[in-house]
Amino acid sequence: MTTTLIDLKAAVRNEGDVRVTLAGELDFHTAGLVEPRLTDLAASGHRSLVLDLSGISFCDSSGIGLFLRVDQRCRWAGTRLRLCGVPPLVAKSMRVLGADRVLRIVAA
Repeated sequence: MTTTLIDLKAAVRNEGDVRVTLAGELDFHTAGLVEPRLTDLAASGHRSLVLDLSGISFCDSSGIGLFLRVDQRCRWAGTRLRLCGVPPLVAKSMRVLGADRVLRIVAA
């Protein structure tokens, strides 16, 4: 049996800005592990939440769904969500699913 791992590190960068670095595989199992932390950060009243995905080695539709849910939570809280370091295959999946029309992807 293979264990999938995901690593999440959050740091306040500037006043009101939080940067979260994700590394590993983001699938059905690991998305459920990080979702509570990400939704807490989204609702915590920060000005912006940046998700750095440069360390993501795999992301299925569960991961993209997670980003959409976090984006919705950010909008409710008045927080701006941005994704950076999006790997090419993840960006392609976002385009196929139409998530790139909702999520804001920026340069690292």
